[in-house]
Amino acid sequence: MDQFARTRQLLGALAMEKIQQSTVAVFGLGAVGSFATEALARAGVGNLHLIDFDRVDATNINRQLFALHSTIGRQKAVIAGERVKDINPHCRVQIHSSFVNAQSLEDLLFKDIDVVVDAIDGLNSKINLLVEARQMDLAAVSSMGAGGRTDVSMIKTGDISETCVCPLARVVRQRLHRRGFYEGVRAVYSIEKPLNKQAFRPEDAVDALKGHGRSRPPIGTVSWVPGVFGLTIAGEVINQITQRS
Repeated sequence: MDQFARTRQLLGALAMEKIQQSTVAVFGLGAVGSFATEALARAGVGNLHLIDFDRVDATNINRQLFALHSTIGRQKAVIAGERVKDINPHCRVQIHSSFVNAQSLEDLLFKDIDVVVDAIDGLNSKINLLVEARQMDLAAVSSMGAGGRTDVSMIKTGDISETCVCPLARVVRQRLHRRGFYEGVRAVYSIEKPLNKQAFRPEDAVDALKGHGRSRPPIGTVSWVPGVFGLTIAGEVINQITQRS
């Protein structure tokens, strides 16, 4: 039986063909990116480029799809690639265990990408990716802040210019404005005000970028909100692919 029969039945044969011929690059394979990758693979995306320099640690297990006790210490990009191939052996997967910056993007972005997924935590890397994607006229879907939230009903989608409440979205808008971009990035964001019930413990403060940039205090997270962010991003990506002429 065709594993994509149900998707084809719902979306139609032409849409399914577009999905299977599409190329999507997912930058960041943590909480949001792992669920986005899962949904894109199960939807039948034919070409996936998976980018993340990080390795799984124990603090990832509460929210990241690829994080298990059995995968601690392994590269997220490698785990993601293995899982995608197990879901869809026909998917052409390229993995890149790379840190995203202005230099590495020269090898990670190219014109044949249909949609870029930004699920990066680091602000500088996020801005560099979005600016480069816009300069190359590539469609992009970007995740704003999923940490500190618990209410999935507050999750919204829209152009980056329409975002509100989210502190990360405000900073992203400001940084993009400095680079001359005001719209053209599809965003998934929450209008729930972020909240931590208690301050982080010093022993839990891990260098989130592991040698890249400055250490940051962790933000409290739950299992369900980042997952919905990732699944929502996947839906936005599939809509962009199937609605093209």
